[in-house]
Amino acid sequence: MQTARIAAVATASPPERFTQGEVLAVFGYDDPQRRGFFEHSDIDGRYMYVERERARADESIDALNARFRAGALELGEAAIRGALDRAGWAPADLDFLATTTCTGRLTPSLDAHLVARLGCRPDIQRVHVGDTGCASGMVAMQQAWNHLQAFPSHRALVMAVEICSTTYFLDDRLESAVAHAIFADGAAAIALDTEPGAPRIVTHRTLFRSEHLDAMGFDYPGGRHRIVLSKDVRRIGPRMFGEMAGILMATQGLKRADIRYWVLHSAGRRVLDRAGQLLDLTEEQVAHSRNVLRSFGNMSSATILFVLEETLRTESPVAGDWGLMIGLGPGFAAEGALLAW
Repeated sequence: MQTARIAAVATASPPERFTQGEVLAVFGYDDPQRRGFFEHSDIDGRYMYVERERARADESIDALNARFRAGALELGEAAIRGALDRAGWAPADLDFLATTTCTGRLTPSLDAHLVARLGCRPDIQRVHVGDTGCASGMVAMQQAWNHLQAFPSHRALVMAVEICSTTYFLDDRLESAVAHAIFADGAAAIALDTEPGAPRIVTHRTLFRSEHLDAMGFDYPGGRHRIVLSKDVRRIGPRMFGEMAGILMATQGLKRADIRYWVLHSAGRRVLDRAGQLLDLTEEQVAHSRNVLRSFGNMSSATILFVLEETLRTESPVAGDWGLMIGLGPGFAAEGALLAW
C-alpha cells in the first residue's frame, strides 16, 4: 500500500507585520530583563491579525474572541485555498478535512465553518483537533495519514491556524513576557493523497513524557488565555527532538547521517540552539527553522508547516533522500513523521 504523498503545502499570514520594537511598545515593558526577551529572540518581525492602530494589551474577552473568529476563518480559508490551488484540486475533491487550533474555540467547530465557506461536498469527513498546542499540526496530519491508510483513494487536507495575539495576557510573570516576545499569528495547510510522487510520509510516531505535563500549556484566569511556559522547556524540548529522531530513524534502520532534511518546530532560539548541538546538526540543517522563526515568530501549530513549506520550496531533494519532521507540544509530547523522496 502506498503511504501518503504530500501533494502541496501553502501558508497564509495577516496583512499587518510588526517589528519586535512595535510589539514591545504595545506592552510597555521598560525593564532590561523583559526587553531582552524581545531584543535577543532572533525574531525580526511577526504578523498579527490586528489593525496596527488598534493594537493594545487590554482588549476585552469579547473583542479577543471576535478577533480570533475572524482571523482563524480568514487565514484558514486562505491557506486551504492556496494548498488546493497548488495541488490542482477543487474543494469538492476533498474527502477528509482535519483542522486544528489551540488559541480559540468555535461552535460549530472550525472545520464546519470552513466546509461551508469552501463549498465542500456535504459528505466530506472531518475532524477538529483542539488544545494540543504547538504539536497539534502534526497531530492533525497524523489523523489525515491514518484516514488515507484506511481509504487510499481519498484526498485529505490538514489546516492549522493560530491567532496567538488573542492569548497575550499582561501581568508580572516572566513567562508571559516571553510569550509576548515570540508568539505570532498564521495559518498553513497541507494536501495529502496516495498518488505516485514525493515526498511521502512513511510513518508517524508520538512520544509522551508525562512527568513534564505542567511545563507548557494555557490556564484561563477570568476566562482569558494565559500561557504556561516553564523555563524547563529549553531543556525538555531539545531532548525530545533527539528522542523522536531516534524513534523515527529506527523504523527504517537509518542513522543520523542518512537524514538530509530536518523540519523542526521553530519553538524559539534557545530550543533550536540546543537541538542543533544535541543532534549534531549543521547551521544549514536548521536554517529553515531559524528562517521561519526570524521572519514569522512562533505560530504554535502552524509553524512546522511553514518550515515544511520553505523546505520544499527552496531545496532540491533527489530520490532516496530522507527527512524528519518533528513538532513539540504540551503533554509534554513530541510528534514526528519520517519523510522519503
